[in-house]
Amino acid sequence: MKKILEDMIIKWHQCGYSVEEIHQGMPQVTIDQIRATIIHRHEA
Repeated sequence: MKKILEDMIIKWHQCGYSVEEIHQGMPQVTIDQIRATIIHRHEA
């Protein structure tokens, strides 16, 4: 996954969007990838 997509996922998550809402805005990214990105950033 591209860095820009990861940054957008984190930004949208911080704004209160759910994983499902983020997925609707980025259908090319799977729900599992979105969850993994969020979890990875929270652990960092």
